Amino acid sequence: MHKENIAVSNDNVIGRLYNLISALKNTEDINSEEAFCKVFYLEQNNKASVLYNYSELFKMCTLGINEIQQLNPKNIQKYLDTLNSAIEGLSKIYFNASSNVLNNGLDKFKDYFDKTLMLSLEYCADYLSEHSKEVVIEDEKIQELIKEINELIESVLNSKLHNELERILIYHLNNIRESLLKYKLYGSQGIINSISTTLGTLILNREKVYADKDKTNVENIFKIVNKINGIVGFATKSVSLLSSIYKKITSDDE
Repeated sequence: MHKENIAVSNDNVIGRLYNLISALKNTEDINSEEAFCKVFYLEQNNKASVLYNYSELFKMCTLGINEIQQLNPKNIQKYLDTLNSAIEGLSKIYFNASSNVLNNGLDKFKDYFDKTLMLSLEYCADYLSEHSKEVVIEDEKIQELIKEINELIESVLNSKLHNELERILIYHLNNIRESLLKYKLYGSQGIINSISTTLGTLILNREKVYADKDKTNVENIFKIVNKINGIVGFATKSVSLLSSIYKKITSDDE
């Protein structure tokens, strides 16, 4: 997997938005659908995923506006105007256009996000970065974790588990995988939220986990959660916390 050319820090929602817009602007001789597939690593002709990611770009603008309003900087209106302009610029994208032509669905979008607007968006991202505690994860590491989770899903499916326990494990492994796939949109906070939900569900279903004689799959889930935690640091003293949670759901102690 290639290293991405990141213009501004991905530790905040507007930084991620800036880099995605920049990546879309830098595509050449392809239409909107092909550009989204390239930037978001989507399968070709997956129109549903293209439109989903397109809609999420607007959501990122809204989240950025909310964060700016909460921080309430002195020049708040400039930041808000920039993000509202970004929403307008994103609306210039249209689909079902041809490739290798001027009107490829991205032409008006690229013209709208000129150097002035991109610079203003960068200033906004830099401001949020100063107040961010998010951890930036390299794309190679994300792909490595996704591969490990895919292998674990395959292992769970091939195991002879109680149907309900299998459903729970597969569901949450898929959720963690989705949070990794959507890292470009939601950042490390999306991964943290997914892990927290997974751990909470396992605790609530501890009797199903304990009833399964072979704890290998659950143990492997905790290993990968612990690995992800080492990257994103989702809780203070989390190594001992994970160990405590694992013992709690795999033992019959009340």
